[in-house]
Amino acid sequence: MNPIIERALELLEKIRQKIDEIVRLVNAALRLLPAALSWVADRLREAWDGMLQKIGEMWKAISEFFSHVGDPFMLNGAAQGWKTAAAKVSRINDTIMDANLSVDDKWTGSGADQYKQRIETQRRANTSIMADYAENVSGAMTGLAVAIGVFWGAVVVAILTLLGALAGAAVATGTIVGLPAVPVLVTIGIVTFLAAAGTGVAVLFLSAGQARATMTSTAAGIASWPPLANA
Repeated sequence: MNPIIERALELLEKIRQKIDEIVRLVNAALRLLPAALSWVADRLREAWDGMLQKIGEMWKAISEFFSHVGDPFMLNGAAQGWKTAAAKVSRINDTIMDANLSVDDKWTGSGADQYKQRIETQRRANTSIMADYAENVSGAMTGLAVAIGVFWGAVVVAILTLLGALAGAAVATGTIVGLPAVPVLVTIGIVTFLAAAGTGVAVLFLSAGQARATMTSTAAGIASWPPLANA
């Protein structure tokens, strides 16, 4: 698995643990509140339901991320495979040369003359497979691989930012005055995470669309194989 994705999974487990810790700390603090400070519990509950809703949205988004992980290493390997295959076709040009052909030695007449005139167009058609098709397909795959890596890098940064917000929320549970701020801090952290991840998703979808458009249209630029002779 991509090491960046592995790091994201490790950090997500830390987020889960930190959220569980905050819930335990808040429950413990509420049990110790005297009746005279019931207003603190009331204010906490007002924001708690909203926080739980955001936590649900976050885990749903994360689940969607990991259902379409992507594999930049496989894409890069496939891109190189296209280049390698096209290079083999291009090397055929070494044999399609007048000096290497026996057409002028064993075949004469108008047909032979016309075939010799098509040698260069055959070479151009072979070269086109590399220059006009394989290179474009390979480039699209490589670009998408980079976009996937950038996306997961952005997710890791967003997770680290969220962990910082959760750490602040955990600290806030240590004071009576800070308790009402706990769900607010958690919610702000999650909203920031979702916004950053959403931007990454948008960029990734844009890159995927461009790659798809390139691979769909690139075949139109291939030079056609020339007729070997005119009737």
